[in-house]
Amino acid sequence: MQKLPPEDLNERGIIRWMRFLGGKNREEFEDMAKKDEYIEEAYNELKKLSHDEQMRMEYELRQKAIRDHNSEKKGEKRGEKRGERLALKKIIDKLTGDGRTIEEIAELLGLEPEMVEEISKME
Repeated sequence: MQKLPPEDLNERGIIRWMRFLGGKNREEFEDMAKKDEYIEEAYNELKKLSHDEQMRMEYELRQKAIRDHNSEKKGEKRGEKRGERLALKKIIDKLTGDGRTIEEIAELLGLEPEMVEEISKME
């Protein structure tokens, strides 16, 4: 695709491109393509890409890999947080067993008493 001409760098031109990129269905794309030669060129490229089975499969695999990676990272963070809380629970249980109050434990650990109580109730 060619670079945008200077006259399309104004607000109206940019808004047209934003509408094109946010298009929801084929009719919207076709209507926009009829009104602007550069959008028509972009639309034709999109049609070519969507018709090429191999390219579409590669795109879908890349998107899946990105989603899987992001999901894995979120899972790791949740696991780390749970592990930290379980370790704190062991400490809290030990200190409670030694006769310490929730307030004393909170002060020792630098936590709010509500947090200490919440962690102590974990299974």
